[in-house]
Amino acid sequence: MEIRNVIAMSIPVVVTTSSRAMMDVADYIMITRLHVPEAQAAILPAQVIMWSYIIIGLGIASMVNTFASQSLGRGDHKECGAYAWQGLYLALFFGAVGLLVFPFLPALVRGIGHDAAVQVQELAYGRIALLTTAPTIAAAAFGWFFIGIHKPWVTMWSALEANVVNIVVSFVLMFGYLGFEPMGIAGAAWGTMAAVCYRTLRLMVTLLAPSVDKMFHCRVSWRPSWLRLKNLLRVGAPCGAQWFCDVVVWAIFVNVLVGRNFGTVHLIATNTAWQYMRISFLPTMGVGQALTALVGKSIGAGDPQRARREAGFALKITLLYMSTLSVIYVFFGGTLISWFNDSPDVVAIGATIMICTAVFQVFDALSIVYTSALRGAGDTFVPSMFFMVSNWVIIVGGGWAMVRWFPQLGSLGPWIAASTLIVVAGIFLWLRWRSGAWMRITLFDTDGDADSDEGAGRRRSLVSATDGAS
Repeated sequence: MEIRNVIAMSIPVVVTTSSRAMMDVADYIMITRLHVPEAQAAILPAQVIMWSYIIIGLGIASMVNTFASQSLGRGDHKECGAYAWQGLYLALFFGAVGLLVFPFLPALVRGIGHDAAVQVQELAYGRIALLTTAPTIAAAAFGWFFIGIHKPWVTMWSALEANVVNIVVSFVLMFGYLGFEPMGIAGAAWGTMAAVCYRTLRLMVTLLAPSVDKMFHCRVSWRPSWLRLKNLLRVGAPCGAQWFCDVVVWAIFVNVLVGRNFGTVHLIATNTAWQYMRISFLPTMGVGQALTALVGKSIGAGDPQRARREAGFALKITLLYMSTLSVIYVFFGGTLISWFNDSPDVVAIGATIMICTAVFQVFDALSIVYTSALRGAGDTFVPSMFFMVSNWVIIVGGGWAMVRWFPQLGSLGPWIAASTLIVVAGIFLWLRWRSGAWMRITLFDTDGDADSDEGAGRRRSLVSATDGAS
């Protein structure tokens, strides 16, 4: 039963998360066809800057999956729809605040200190990409709602359709077809904007459809609810803080430890290897999102042992996938890099990075699977604190030490530090799940009334950090 559930949920969610990887890879391929090396170097740093802000809202909104799935397990269907709408209001807030950040973007790019020509490309992309904040978070929240209620195919089709929108719009604007002037890298950003706006509207229409409304009452649960927003914030804030920390640390890694210290060639090699990392970890994250919904429903139904079995099978799937890619990256890493860039220096550097990627794949599977399972149980505080501390100590501190003490390794030094972090994280999260602390966490009060804000006022999202530490 658990095997069938994991497979049925994972397939469409993996396609969904992989489609985002394909969107980024498609943009990168088109950017390489511009024959502007500075644009190829700029795309990842610009995306990392953008995600440093958006990821906070996404981390909080990801809890829509947890609340919707646990409410589904409890038979509390109206609450599922109510939490989906709170994700939209969260998105609008982050979008509005993002407009305040907009004027500081040029100073931030200058402060990072890449070559002047690379900075021009980073700004051209970043100014537009920052405007995607609200629709990106809203689309994600609605998508997590459908995953949480175990209708992942809705999310999958919306993501695939958004990919088509992105490719068409980006191609037309980047290269100047249909009467448009060529926009270069900025066209890729506008393509992403068109795609996430389309996906948000597509999911909202489905949310309001009679077939969904009949069971989840989405047409009457649309009102803002501060009590439900507090629930999302209480459980989701650690995730948002962790995801923000992750992106900031990786931004420092890419822009400073690699880009500033070793230059454009190393930056291009890192950007290219990153495309293959997306192909490996984003499908695994799809299995993780499906697992969050499955664990949430099992716990909502009072069956934590089923949650254990679901997590175990999800791990077997991801280990098989990641191990296969590890072998490919070790033996064919240089060839894979050469498909994007034929510079001998880029290929040589990229091949060594691909070996690092191969080393940590298995531990990345452990990390993603058990983080997702813990999130389904509402266990977010302890894992998030671990990531925030270890990211700074191992990636930033360790990466800086490698640059200072072993400069002859080039960008491979920081990559060794990053690989160490992923190995340590996988082991820690595996131990956290085995401890069973997540089974003592209560997300809802048992006497809460799901049909009113007054009842929701009696509900408490209790994420027990002390239980996890004991």
